[in-house]
Amino acid sequence: MKHLSNWIFGIVILAVIGFATYAMTRSDEQLVETTEVSSSDGSKNYYGNLESPVTLTEYVDFQCEACYAYYPFVKELKEKYKDRVKFQIKYFPIASAHKLATQAAQSAEAAARQDKFFEMHDKLFEEQKTWEQLKDPTSQFEKYAKDIGLDIEKYKSDSKSDEVMAVVKKDLADATALKASGTPTFVLNGKMIENPGPSLEALSKVLDDALAGNTQQ
Repeated sequence: MKHLSNWIFGIVILAVIGFATYAMTRSDEQLVETTEVSSSDGSKNYYGNLESPVTLTEYVDFQCEACYAYYPFVKELKEKYKDRVKFQIKYFPIASAHKLATQAAQSAEAAARQDKFFEMHDKLFEEQKTWEQLKDPTSQFEKYAKDIGLDIEKYKSDSKSDEVMAVVKKDLADATALKASGTPTFVLNGKMIENPGPSLEALSKVLDDALAGNTQQ
């Protein structure tokens, strides 16, 4: 019984530490830089049922600890609801807190130009603890581009292009308009919602409620 009590206590402590880390991430990662108006319409990174009346948009910073924590659950959520929900990922690199976040967003958008956004999205999160330690992750990002089968010369050109940066800036402007202050920021059918806990159950409840409400209308 004593061992069981110690085990339960340990789990509770880990949960408290995890929540504290998440809360601190949200409060510390304020967007302090302004974004100029972009001529772009923003990113077009969709997944799932594009005809669904329920759209869940996630604004991500690829270097964000909280986004990293949410990543596996959001990935599982997309597979669970892909026949019923339209998912969208938009860029919200908070450069004041994460010096490599904008470059990571450019890398992902360059991959999107070759219809491989989600492949690069997954690589950037799964390898976050590797590339975030680098002073310049350019060669590492190029390695990921090769790993997912991109035309590497096109990738190199696109990742540095004004057009790709314009897309990132437009997503940033959209996040600012929403008054988003931390990542990940979730938006349900155009309205920002309080972030659910980083678990499949919490995220599923958001979508179940939205789907049920839409059915009743």
